[in-house]
Amino acid sequence: MDISSLSASEIAIQATIAVFMIVNPIDPVKIVIFNDVTSRRGLDRRAAALKIAVIVFAVLGTMALVGRELLQLFGIDLGAFGVVGGLVVALMGFEMLYGGASSRAQGSAEVAAETPEQSEEDGLIMPLAIPLMAGPGAITTVITMSSATDDVAALIATLIGVAVVSVLVWVGFALFGNWFSRLNASTTAMLARIGGLLLATIGMQLALGGIRTFYGF
Repeated sequence: MDISSLSASEIAIQATIAVFMIVNPIDPVKIVIFNDVTSRRGLDRRAAALKIAVIVFAVLGTMALVGRELLQLFGIDLGAFGVVGGLVVALMGFEMLYGGASSRAQGSAEVAAETPEQSEEDGLIMPLAIPLMAGPGAITTVITMSSATDDVAALIATLIGVAVVSVLVWVGFALFGNWFSRLNASTTAMLARIGGLLLATIGMQLALGGIRTFYGF
């Protein structure tokens, strides 16, 4: 079953799962950066988490809305993009599955070796919100899912998924950030592998849907 045959509610559920696994607000790297920036600057955790959630929603929501038009502007076939985008998502899932950590496509490996001061003076917007959360992988995912069918329901469902994930980002950082930071390495690796399996499955489904769109069957 490819994504074009799914109902709006099913697409919304898959979009929520895929975007959440890529954004991954419980990634230790993200939690450490968030805790460090908020503690050093005496920031209110809830306000800081809300700022991140709003930025994530704005970036991913905008790309979901205009992604199809951008592809058409550059003459990129939606089916071909669906195949490539699905494969990218699937490869990110396989990377998480076998590596037990967030995909390098979101920039975690590079930022882990830097301090917040080296990355950007704010720390919350760069690198945390962008690109660690609303990065290339997440942008590719929302464009692929919102463009999966000609039905506007796919776009609305993807936006719902992005909105749900943005709320979960706020909850994760504001309420459970300290708790997640105390999880041991084996637990976070297990969670990453489970998420990677789900992400790889959704990515392959997106790729198969892209093939169907490209060949018109």
